[in-house]
Amino acid sequence: MLRFTGGSGYSYTRSFSHSLTHRFSPSLCCPLSHPFNGSARRSAHRLPDKLISDDHLADEAFGQLVNEAINGRNPLHNHRVLTPEEADQGVDPRYRDPQTGELLDGATSREARLDARTLKGRVNRNQIKIPQELSKVIKYNMLFAYEPRHFKQQAAQYYMALNENGLPKPADNELETDVIIATTFSQNYAVAYQVLDELRKRVGIEKFNPKKVLDCGNGPGVGMLALNELMGEGFNPVKKDVYVGGSYYMMRRAKVMLSRQVNEAGERGEASGPVDDVASAEQVTNAAAETVTEQANDSPGATILPETDVSDSVGDESPFFKVRTKNLHIKSVLLNKLRPKSRKYDLIIAENQLLKDRSLFPHQVDDQLDELVARLEPGGYLVLLERGNPLGAESIARARQVILRPENNEGRVGKVAREYRKRGTTERSEVEESLMEEASEQLQVEPEILENYDVEVQQEQSQDLAVNLRILAPCPHHGPCPLQYFNPNYYRYGQLGKKLKFCSFSINVLRPPYLLELKQGSRLATKWTDKNSGEGIKGLAKAGNGRAYGLDYETAHYSYLIVERSSEDPSELANLRLEEEELREVGYRSTNEEESPRVLAPPLKRKGLVCLDVCGPSGHAEKWYISKSTGKQDFHDARKVKMGDLWELGVKSAIQSRKENTFYMKRLQEKEAKLREMEKRNSDRLKRKIKKDYKDAIGTEVNEGDLEGRLRRMAKIDAYEFLKNERT
Repeated sequence: MLRFTGGSGYSYTRSFSHSLTHRFSPSLCCPLSHPFNGSARRSAHRLPDKLISDDHLADEAFGQLVNEAINGRNPLHNHRVLTPEEADQGVDPRYRDPQTGELLDGATSREARLDARTLKGRVNRNQIKIPQELSKVIKYNMLFAYEPRHFKQQAAQYYMALNENGLPKPADNELETDVIIATTFSQNYAVAYQVLDELRKRVGIEKFNPKKVLDCGNGPGVGMLALNELMGEGFNPVKKDVYVGGSYYMMRRAKVMLSRQVNEAGERGEASGPVDDVASAEQVTNAAAETVTEQANDSPGATILPETDVSDSVGDESPFFKVRTKNLHIKSVLLNKLRPKSRKYDLIIAENQLLKDRSLFPHQVDDQLDELVARLEPGGYLVLLERGNPLGAESIARARQVILRPENNEGRVGKVAREYRKRGTTERSEVEESLMEEASEQLQVEPEILENYDVEVQQEQSQDLAVNLRILAPCPHHGPCPLQYFNPNYYRYGQLGKKLKFCSFSINVLRPPYLLELKQGSRLATKWTDKNSGEGIKGLAKAGNGRAYGLDYETAHYSYLIVERSSEDPSELANLRLEEEELREVGYRSTNEEESPRVLAPPLKRKGLVCLDVCGPSGHAEKWYISKSTGKQDFHDARKVKMGDLWELGVKSAIQSRKENTFYMKRLQEKEAKLREMEKRNSDRLKRKIKKDYKDAIGTEVNEGDLEGRLRRMAKIDAYEFLKNERT
């Protein structure tokens, strides 16, 4: 309780509890008990210059109430007690639209000074928190069975492998499944929630209500979990499919975690597709269980842990237990294989699905993108999520290039939907595949036999297959990506590779209790530089000392792409593409809100000047300078911009950024040519050495007792034979 007493004899009281209380109550107090004593007696009709409280706390909102009382205004308009949720967000609900929940102008004292366009272009800045029920499930139903020291060792090895390869590895067994969930779920959930929240904001909170959802990933249905949490308890689409790659144990974990969400309870909506094409969750789970049982019988050492009955009460005082997933019923259908391409969705979420092997870049990205686009219905959205490292950014950039084909539309960068063409010309169309499936079911003929026959397709049906896509976020244009380098290995080219910039963003996520416990101690408290990282090496890295002064949050970096399949007439879109402007200079300002520049980095602030690194509607990476002369409102808002926001206000001047790929491509190609020449020289040198060693081995004789000499001679001969066979 804080009590402030003025010289006029009035006592202003403010109570602080778990929730913020805006309460003002004047009451007459005894002058003799006045805490200000001398100063109050000397000035009986005015407040002191500085109010002092027993706890030395000051509050701006309370000070405002006092100021209003001094000036004769009634401060009792703030009589309502805020809820903990409202206090946590710091926004009075009176400043929110009661229907959409969006912030109105002047939601807080800081936001009251911002322009409406600045507020509209903002992305979520609040720290993402893992729902408490999901955190409890991970802690009590998954991690309790492991010895902490051994589990931390496994987590450290996974972190090192992830840092070295740059790609998340699917789980192969139960231990790897729990390690992946414990180490990466919090960040993956935060990324999915952040991107889906932006999609919902750009489309419109009222309009965004997907009815057929597909979530693809190697984790425990992260995309579906984030979508359920974002949409609320009333979210009940007709179709909810969750593809879980990797181990069957990950599918079990996904079912347990999904069962903890309210909107997964009850009966599932009726599907509109063929009855034979719809599989229930129990059928899919039982089929996967049989597959795992067969794999366990075939592979030595594979075991399936026994399960106990499930309990609905999971809390701090609840016992630890395994969950029998067959007793759980959820609306989402868990799949270990994607449905046929005839099944369409209006929202597809793909987490780390574009590239699974670095050596297969970029062909695997093209193939995976074809599979996802083929299942997207007109008017639907495709959300691609990758890690915020060079490999993830290049995978996203490659998918964008395949969707837009900017090399075939030189000079046209407007955000008009473009026709998507599959890679190659020998692939069958969707109508052909659906007709083959129907014929196979009716005639009871294997699909492999029907592949040798041509299927007649009506011309009217082929027109409906035209797929026109456009990028909704984060790109403000449809031109070539200014931060794409077409080769992830360029980032490994020493000092030159370190200068390269890639498109990625970040969001803070609060560490749940299980993750705080996991990262206590020295093993997970240092940088991951080599195989011994995390243990503390003398002269290289100091051992961690627990959570004494550690952060309770971590930053998730990600690259993403939101794609929309247009439902407009293809002929009209073709005419719009012809009417596009062919040239846009640096600093171009578009009247279309969807082409507002995207801020790529935190702003550089100087006295009277702000510099923004943006991806502009001109198709270039640009530096925009906003000074006081640009406008008081523009200058103020520019200082409040964060990475990922859209900038719709004015600019003083703009130049092309030196971070764009055009300034590095020539040097990178020269570096690549030098490395190839060096590899060729080293290869030729090795071949000459092998030939020389072969001649020496043939011309010399080795004593029968000299075993080491005989082995060396045989190795030289085998190396030459291998080289000769390689040529043939």
